[in-house]
Order: sequence, then C-alpha cells, then structure tokens
Amino acid sequence: MEGIFLHVLADTMGSIGVVISTLLIKYKGWVVADPACSIFISVLIVSSVIPLLRNSAEILLQRVPRTYEQDLKEAINDIMKINGVRGIQNLHVWSFTNTDVVGTLHVHVSAESDHGSTKLQVSHILRDAGIKDLTLQIEAQDGKHRMGLDQSPGASTPM
Repeated sequence: MEGIFLHVLADTMGSIGVVISTLLIKYKGWVVADPACSIFISVLIVSSVIPLLRNSAEILLQRVPRTYEQDLKEAINDIMKINGVRGIQNLHVWSFTNTDVVGTLHVHVSAESDHGSTKLQVSHILRDAGIKDLTLQIEAQDGKHRMGLDQSPGASTPM
C-alpha cells in the first residue's frame, strides 16, 4: 500500500510540477523552472522511496525489525530471569509482513522446573515484545526431555 501511495504521489507531484513550471515560463520567462521543478520532484520521490526500499529489504532478508530490537533485548533478559531457565538457543526473529513479527526459540530449563509454566511465561514475554507468531521449544537441561508448543504442558518425549 505504501508503494501504491508513493506512486500516486509521484504522479501528482509531476503534474503539479509541470503546471508550476509552465506558469513560471509563460509569465516570468524563467526557462530554468522546468528542470528545477523536475529535480526538486525527483529528490522528493527518491527521499520518500528509501524507507520503503529499506523496509522491503528487511522483510525479504528476514532481519530483526529495527523497531523491535530493544524490546527483544529486554525480553531476553526477562526470560533469563525466569526460575529454572538455564539458557536460550536458536532465537530467530524476523518480519513476516510490515505488521507481523514471527520468531522461533529453544529454551533450556532445569529438569525439575515446571515446563508448562515456563512455556507460558516465555510466550507471554515474547508476545509483549511484539512477536505475534511464536514457535517455542522447551528442553530440559539434561537433554532427556523436549516439549513444543503443540504438546500439553505435562507431556514430554524422549530424544
């Protein structure tokens, strides 16, 4: 939508520029008005397209959205403070669309910790940080138990 808006805006600015330069040439005799208006409109178009290109490139490259970087750092610190959490591995967060941020994460916890409670706390923290679609895997520190989001909180499967 932003690209469509910029395209319509560029056409509108081009038409306005032609009208203004025509009036300046006709009534003032300023023949330099036409190239000056064209250059001014070109600079406006290029400066407005750069953020669109940057945003599109971040989505295509699956980069962590700039607006979420600080919130994600704080979320990671909050996750590490949860009782029983021993570490975080394979955290991947990226923009799926302009508004949807998705992520995956492995959380290593102590064997005696409540996996269901830890899963809910981690999910809540990351959703508050802006991640709308989360794939989360809880793993016991000893490596004997794994649990994904689609399993019930008490279920565990051997590796």
